[in-house]
Amino acid sequence: MPNPTGVPAADQHGDDVPRPSWDLRALDQPTIVQISGLDETSVLAAAALDAQARGDPAAPALVRRLAEAGVVAVRAGRRCYLCRETATSWVLLPTHRHAGARALAAAAIRRAHRLADLRHRARPHPPAPRPRDLRATADPENADLDSELPTAAPARHPPGRRACRIPPNTSLEQR
Repeated sequence: MPNPTGVPAADQHGDDVPRPSWDLRALDQPTIVQISGLDETSVLAAAALDAQARGDPAAPALVRRLAEAGVVAVRAGRRCYLCRETATSWVLLPTHRHAGARALAAAAIRRAHRLADLRHRARPHPPAPRPRDLRATADPENADLDSELPTAAPARHPPGRRACRIPPNTSLEQR
């Protein structure tokens, strides 16, 4: 996964630090693209806007390509659309904001870091070791003490109490 510094993740901060899912160096020179142009970026922006309007599933990939090229917004006539990363996708978000390319790039960088943190917190973490796992690493000289280690499951019934038995064919009303 690329990161803003270009340094491999293990060398940068360690494996457990959230990183944006795309290379933020593209935002060093942010641009706002006018659809009226015939250059490659303008054509890509028009294709992304058209695909999103039609509900084409390829639209998020096109918007991501725009963002990775440093495009922070697309202008189509008097309308403006932000290249917006979401937790799971990319969209062109209509806006009435009249911000400059640098301000939009700064907002995109902050959002990328917040989403990286959100994804990091949402991923499953390994379970904590269970008490039974401790027995495998116990000292063999203290084997008699190892039998007193707690088990993963407590006793079924507290001492001095009997289990309540309900006949198997009893309905809830009869209980």
